[in-house]
Amino acid sequence: MNLQEQISRIKNVIQMIDEASYLSSSMKLGMESEEIEVLQDLMKIPVTGDFNQETEDCVKEFQTFTNIKIDGIVGPETRGKLNELLDGKLKDWLGCKKTKLTQKLAIPFLTGDNEKQGPSQVSSNDVVGSSWKSCKAWRASGGLSKWGDKIKIERSSSGFLITYEGPSSGLSIAHAKGGGDTIHQAYNVLICEINPFLAQGGLKPKLEEIKIDGGGSSKNSKITIFVPFTKAEGVWQLDRRGGWNHNPGPSKMSSKCKDVEKSGKECIGPVSKVVTAPFGKITEYFVTHQV
Repeated sequence: MNLQEQISRIKNVIQMIDEASYLSSSMKLGMESEEIEVLQDLMKIPVTGDFNQETEDCVKEFQTFTNIKIDGIVGPETRGKLNELLDGKLKDWLGCKKTKLTQKLAIPFLTGDNEKQGPSQVSSNDVVGSSWKSCKAWRASGGLSKWGDKIKIERSSSGFLITYEGPSSGLSIAHAKGGGDTIHQAYNVLICEINPFLAQGGLKPKLEEIKIDGGGSSKNSKITIFVPFTKAEGVWQLDRRGGWNHNPGPSKMSSKCKDVEKSGKECIGPVSKVVTAPFGKITEYFVTHQV
């Protein structure tokens, strides 16, 4: 073997070693692998090898940063951006909750029964709840990664279901984030979680058909909130105002709709929904409007 062949062989080996360090597998919630450890290290979160809720949330943040489809799954497109990060080509990524996100949310297609919806683009500032103290506290305290034993969420193109099971004074977020808060905070969590999903576009909440059930005892309460969707053009958001053992009235939600309509967008509501259970009486007023 001459010198040129030896150099060529060494280059090939170096390239193989370098490529072996790249991410090559698809990853999503519930999976475990060594590559997930590499992913978590890149996201600058605790390295466990388990693709948990915190990892999914961080992947979504990275997808927002790189202006690609936001679904929390490491597929080919996301993997390519992560490999660019490994190559040192993404200089401004500082890690989850540390990186300034100035990009627009890249909105994926929503697939219906026979056709695709969208695409649409909205600023993260247009997502209802993004500036709420309760939503910021919810995410800062760990969100579903912390409260996953008490709060369950199911979402699809047909509707959004949130279920809380636990003490009626048990969600330490919002105005009482330093101490115990009430089961009523499940409605704030609803807004924090449903509107980023609706920001994909093509779906509108059906206010009149919202269903709420509550039961249990003060120590083991349960509340479920189901918001059905229908297909619609554009991007719709859900907003709410309510009270636990008091009725705040519909005036603020009515004013919200008037402001939206002045900007030329459609607003529906307010629609009142009441649930009475051992934990007390919750009265809510909902509106849905275009962004």
